[in-house]
Amino acid sequence: MEKFYLILNSIDWLFAGIILIGGRYWGQKYFRLSKKDSLNFLAFASGFGLIYLAIKYYTAGISKSEIANLFITYLVVTSFYELIAESVFEWVEKKFGKKKKETPLPEAVAKYEAATGEKVVPTVPVNDKP
Repeated sequence: MEKFYLILNSIDWLFAGIILIGGRYWGQKYFRLSKKDSLNFLAFASGFGLIYLAIKYYTAGISKSEIANLFITYLVVTSFYELIAESVFEWVEKKFGKKKKETPLPEAVAKYEAATGEKVVPTVPVNDKP
């Protein structure tokens, strides 16, 4: 149990929160490297971790123990996201998120024609049966 408390005390909670929230919402929306959201989250976490480390190193200096703590934080947060947080985020978004209303077909066609300048030709389904 003592080792568990040692790990909890080693975590940089601000860094962890930024990785979780930023990775979920900003990272997956604007940091697209793959079709898999989990890989985008890991890429954001890695990139953000390196930037955070560089900023901290050049502004205030950084000790070896802080590097170890940030590494532990990175490992714990990315594992926590994969195992638990991703499902929790999805549940909360499904429960409390905005519901998108469907655009009626004529309105969607009009928007498409206005955006592309192409005219949509309606197709009639062909019946194989006489």
